[in-house]
Amino acid sequence: MEAFSPEQVKDWVNQSSPIEMTTYGASKTLDENLVIILDALTEKYGISDLSAILFTIVKDLILNGFKANFKRLFFQENQLDIHSPADYELGVRMYKSLILSGRGNTFEPLAKERNLYVHIKIEHNKDQIKFDVRNNTTLVRGEMQKIRNSLLHAQNYNDIMEYYIERGDNSEGEGIGIALCVILLKGEGLPTDQFRIYHEDGETIAQLTIPLKKD
Repeated sequence: MEAFSPEQVKDWVNQSSPIEMTTYGASKTLDENLVIILDALTEKYGISDLSAILFTIVKDLILNGFKANFKRLFFQENQLDIHSPADYELGVRMYKSLILSGRGNTFEPLAKERNLYVHIKIEHNKDQIKFDVRNNTTLVRGEMQKIRNSLLHAQNYNDIMEYYIERGDNSEGEGIGIALCVILLKGEGLPTDQFRIYHEDGETIAQLTIPLKKD
């Protein structure tokens, strides 16, 4: 991924151009680009205090995309059927061990070779900033149900540790990140109904719209 300069990003922001990135794995350059983009956007629209929180949320959505892509590759490489309950349970345990050992990003070259991407698009105007994070693998039924449950139940919490203690899922933990996003939005008084995750045309799409206060 190419590194963006602050001047380059400021030009895009001032022209109200959509900002887009396609990536195949986590990197320092991705993080730095995201920080520059969010700093410029939040400064333009007078919400600089939200920059760090938006970074946390968008980065989590990006990481979820990588994780979904890498998990599909892991199942394929180990000849496991992700739609088989028995294979899924075994594969998730094996994959979790890989992640915990710090070798999760070993699938990035293969993801690039097979074009399993994460695409980030940020559109903005005086009324709203819209984040669209998508990857081109779809979740299996149980995974999507966990996400829907997290989106729903997180509405009842104001503290991520309280959520984790009461509802934490030890199998994979993907629901914790989604719950954190909801709790952070609630903490800033931002609408959580503008945060959605769904499937469309072979992609898993996470969208978040931040309304901008009018004077």
